[in-house]
Amino acid sequence: MSNQPATMFPRIKLALFQKLINLTMTRLFKDYGYDITREQEVILRELRQRDGVNQVDLASRVGQDRNNLSRTLTILESKELIVRDVCSNDKRNSLVYITDAGRALHQGAYRAINEYRQILFRGCTQEEVDEFANMVHRLSDNLASFLDQNGASKPPSSSDSREN
Repeated sequence: MSNQPATMFPRIKLALFQKLINLTMTRLFKDYGYDITREQEVILRELRQRDGVNQVDLASRVGQDRNNLSRTLTILESKELIVRDVCSNDKRNSLVYITDAGRALHQGAYRAINEYRQILFRGCTQEEVDEFANMVHRLSDNLASFLDQNGASKPPSSSDSREN
């Protein structure tokens, strides 16, 4: 296996890449004075684009399982960044809304997000950035297609979001 090119087994590199993204985003949010995580930011971004989302739909759109999403929403609710409105006809279901404070925090956090993008793509041409994004989307679509064919649950398709 040691004679195989690194591209043959990218899972470990991708896992490390994901961890580095999370650590970088957390540090930048903290540096800019925002007490949120990348996972919380993704939820706030989604709610800014589409407010009043059913909690089950939100889980699918942000690629989190329902249990993790529920815990993250509880944290965001305690920070008064979102509110949940329990549906009167189904107590297990709720609609999630971003508050004015959540909207303001997310808008300000975009400075950290922009710096993250500059750090991530430092030394890359726009063509390379586009090629990377297209490759990630193609690979994500391949995996989503596999899961769809085999009846497994899957995160939202790569066409749902083009966030880096």
